[in-house]
Amino acid sequence: MKKLVIFLLILGGFQAKAQQVLPWEMLAVPYSTTPDGLYEPQFPSWLDKYKNQEVVIQGYLVPVDVEGNQYALSRYAFSSCFFCGNAAPNTVVELVFKDRPDSLITDQFVVVKGILVFNANDPFRLFFILQQAEFAG
Repeated sequence: MKKLVIFLLILGGFQAKAQQVLPWEMLAVPYSTTPDGLYEPQFPSWLDKYKNQEVVIQGYLVPVDVEGNQYALSRYAFSSCFFCGNAAPNTVVELVFKDRPDSLITDQFVVVKGILVFNANDPFRLFFILQQAEFAG
C-alpha cells in the first residue's frame, strides 16, 4: 500500500508539470481594421494570464518566408489559413524558433511550446508571437 501511495504521488507530480494545450478559442481576440486596412487586435484582460508565459499550442505549419525561415502556426491547414483569405488574423501565431529547425513541412500538424507575446504595436506582424518556440511533441 505504501508503494502505491508513493507511486501515485510521483505520478501526480509529473502530471502537475505537464502543460495543457492552449485552445485556439482563447486566442480568438476581437480586432478592428484601421483606415489603412491594417488589423488592430484588442486583447481582453482575461487573456493576461497567458501574456509572456510559456504555453503549448498545436496546429499546422504555414510558411511565411521559407528563405528567411519565417513560419506561422495556424489553427487551420494552409488551404483554409488566414493567408489564403478563409480565416481571421487571430487564427495564426508567428513562430520565432529557439533553434532553427532543419526542415519544416507545410501543413504538418505539430505541437509547439514557447513564450506567448502579445503584439499590439506592429501591424506588420501577427497578433500573437511565440518566442523561443520549440516542438513539444
